[in-house]
Amino acid sequence: MAMRTRLVVLVVAAVLGGCGTETIDATPEKLDGTPSSEFEQDDLDAAAGASDAVKDYCSGAVSEAQRLGCESHVTDDEIP
Repeated sequence: MAMRTRLVVLVVAAVLGGCGTETIDATPEKLDGTPSSEFEQDDLDAAAGASDAVKDYCSGAVSEAQRLGCESHVTDDEIP
């Protein structure tokens, strides 16, 4: 549960930290400079391979992007 709390605090801090500033890139680009609104294939693959424990841990996400981000970056070792 402590890890989930830290994740929520991190997400809230990232969102609030970007409010009113130019730090958020509203037009993401791929490495070749073309516009992108898609997830990176590596992240999709990592999320697809997430364990049941990681998927359960990330189930409280409020959006698909947050869920995929969680499932692609959290490891079983990080779940309390």
